[in-house]
Amino acid sequence: MSEIGWSDWLSMMASFAVVITLLAVTLYSLKKLNPGLGKSAAKTLNVTEVHHLGPRQKLMLVTVNKQQVLLGVTPQAINHLGTWDDVQQLVEFESPEQPQEKTSVADKFQKMLAQVRVKPKD
Repeated sequence: MSEIGWSDWLSMMASFAVVITLLAVTLYSLKKLNPGLGKSAAKTLNVTEVHHLGPRQKLMLVTVNKQQVLLGVTPQAINHLGTWDDVQQLVEFESPEQPQEKTSVADKFQKMLAQVRVKPKD
């Protein structure tokens, strides 16, 4: 087994430095080419919740410009199921005698699903 000398170590370290430099240049150029990549605070499109109905079907609640859209997603299509202006406009299904409890996001999502009326296809 041969020993590794200083020239071999220097050659390996130089190669490593070149690879790291190329990686940094590539990441920097990708960031410059896609300026929206790092800006998550200014998003106007946000997937609020996803409910899987089966292995390849799901319901997605998407918020776009303070408007919520319910989408049915399958491998073949994406269908618009309903639109709401704001989460605060949900119809509460509790009776007036019952004290209102704090509702979770899942409860609000279930109430929104209950409001969706599926139109029969002609």
